[in-house]
Amino acid sequence: MRELSPQASNENITIDLFIANYRKIPEHPFPVPVEDAVTMYEYLLQQEKLNSSQIMLIGDSAGGGLVMSTLLRVRDGKSSWKPKLPLPLAAIVACPLVDLTVDDDKSKAPNCVLSSNLMAASIETYRPRGKSPHQWADASPVHCDLQALPPIFLQAASFDYLFDHAVRLAAKAKADGVTNWEIDIHDEVTHVFMLFPTFVLPYARVGIQRMATFAAKQFLKSPTMHGKHNGMLKTDNAVTHSLAPSAA
Repeated sequence: MRELSPQASNENITIDLFIANYRKIPEHPFPVPVEDAVTMYEYLLQQEKLNSSQIMLIGDSAGGGLVMSTLLRVRDGKSSWKPKLPLPLAAIVACPLVDLTVDDDKSKAPNCVLSSNLMAASIETYRPRGKSPHQWADASPVHCDLQALPPIFLQAASFDYLFDHAVRLAAKAKADGVTNWEIDIHDEVTHVFMLFPTFVLPYARVGIQRMATFAAKQFLKSPTMHGKHNGMLKTDNAVTHSLAPSAA
């Protein structure tokens, strides 16, 4: 994330990165990872004293689904904060896993990094034991009401095994009347292409720059933005935090 440079103007916007060490599968299935993500967000508001308009949630792959689930829980008041946590400024989700209720086509996406066996194993370890997929609620955000969420930048890749997940999520948002999302589709690149080193995949820079442009635009509209408007998003000197949740 050191190449976030949308080139919006000659000004700089400096951001801090907060990386949460949430509990993961296979030891901790749903809803533990989402509960930890909400706790992370509460920590930023309560302990770091940040305003919600200073916070943007970002995730890719399963982390993209986790971001969506976190937004839904915050919106619906499923946290220890009473009466309800405020929603963050915006979110970025890339190549997200957002539908655990269907069997994906095992013949698709031959160039895709992911495989049908890997996805089946991941879903099996993530979902709660003894419950129908339709009872997982926000574990499959594509089946949830997507209204009243902050602006979301949805990035997708046509050679991604999860491409259909992004397409279905965008379609659900449109069906729900959502108008504040941006859909960014990239042809003939694979799962989380934007994370590849640029010496391996030079096009990865394009995905990062698209994210940075969206992030800069959202931060510049934030009421808590300090300094002059119209700036560049830069993370070279950003501080990285880590939150390790307590054991279950």
